[in-house]
Amino acid sequence: MKHDFKFVTTSFFIFFFTLFILLALFHQPVFAQSKTYTNKLGMRFVLISKGSFLMGSPVFEPGRQWNEKRHKVLISKDFYMGETEVTQGQWEKLVGFNPSSFSKLGKSFPIDTVSWNDCMEFIRVLNKWEATDKYRLPTEAEWEYACRAGSTSAFSNGPITTFSCNEPEPAIVNMAWYCYNSGLASPARDFKPHPVKTKAPNKWGLYDMHGNVQEWVLDSCKWRDILRARVGAVTTTYKDNIVDPLNETGKHKIIRGGGWYQTGKYQRSAYRSYYKPKTRRNSLGFRIVRMR
Repeated sequence: MKHDFKFVTTSFFIFFFTLFILLALFHQPVFAQSKTYTNKLGMRFVLISKGSFLMGSPVFEPGRQWNEKRHKVLISKDFYMGETEVTQGQWEKLVGFNPSSFSKLGKSFPIDTVSWNDCMEFIRVLNKWEATDKYRLPTEAEWEYACRAGSTSAFSNGPITTFSCNEPEPAIVNMAWYCYNSGLASPARDFKPHPVKTKAPNKWGLYDMHGNVQEWVLDSCKWRDILRARVGAVTTTYKDNIVDPLNETGKHKIIRGGGWYQTGKYQRSAYRSYYKPKTRRNSLGFRIVRMR
């Protein structure tokens, strides 16, 4: 009986140990895959974990605008952020035509010359194609949270030191297409966007959050503060300890991220501007998020 009991005990140990190993092996790739998501269009998304951060800029940051009040924001849910800006190839594959002002440059270039309304239609079609409702534009807060990637400096990789197009900005010269490197020479003054993923990503694996094309976000805004007699993106969301802010009032839509023709001042993580939702410019594109 003692021998039988020992045999049974040993067998149970081997069984559960083997089961544990199999579960661990099975679970590992699932966990790894959950950090990214690739959809039917070939768009790759990076998982951005929920958390809090300081949105806006400190008063001493060079290039700071009056409407960049620094405040604490809580992002309460994880979300997937587009690894890159939507490309011309992705747009054309889904929609069937290419509105880009640089359509001859190639399908790996970011889409441009699209309005906020156009972006919303693209997302509507993508949701319908995949039989889901999880795709949308990022909110302004989600965009800055993802852009900063845990940083509190002007750029996700360091401070701002110059507004010049004639000298490099150390923090972004290797991670952003902007006026210094997007066409200042060869040939001279031939400014233009560049293929996505050709510069270094931020610490969270997102490309071109600084530079290349400016990006539409979900938030609306007013364009001036009458009481302060100042012009700029005006929202009611810049206040401390706000959770998942989204400003829905105003006839303009906010844009984030600097463009390929702009100086470092406009590439800062906190920089915000606006256009009417029907506006199309050759520096305007977008990226999308996918909700979990």
